[in-house]
Amino acid sequence: MPCGRRTTEGHPMYRKIGSVAPVALALVLAAPAAAAVAAPAPEYTMNLSRSAATVQAGGLATTLITFTRTRHESESTRVALSATGLPAGVTAHFLPAKPFLIGHSSMFLTTSPGTPVGTATITISAITLSSDPIGTTAPFTLTVTGG
Repeated sequence: MPCGRRTTEGHPMYRKIGSVAPVALALVLAAPAAAAVAAPAPEYTMNLSRSAATVQAGGLATTLITFTRTRHESESTRVALSATGLPAGVTAHFLPAKPFLIGHSSMFLTTSPGTPVGTATITISAITLSSDPIGTTAPFTLTVTGG
């Protein structure tokens, strides 16, 4: 058995394609196209009847939240609702707080008389109450004016 460096130049496959470099390059160039396959549709979407409100400090803003099931989520599945990014002096309440996906909820943003004037983007979140929780978010813009 000869000692030394082994090459693939004498191998029949090498003679057919010449080198693995063109094949490797073709695979690398094709990778982004393969990665561009569309992501699966979400299980459900959350819709706000309005995505912005302007209120005086001490006032109340409301919006209706509805859901659209797009996949296999059961009609009996509930979601937990929450709001983050609330300005100082603003509280959020949902009625009901855990609606069914086939139902709806009302969001109430209550401002105190001392709520600072300005605009804030509040993130409304919903997460399914199931063994495989699935979440979604929607922005809501709140503008507070002087009272």
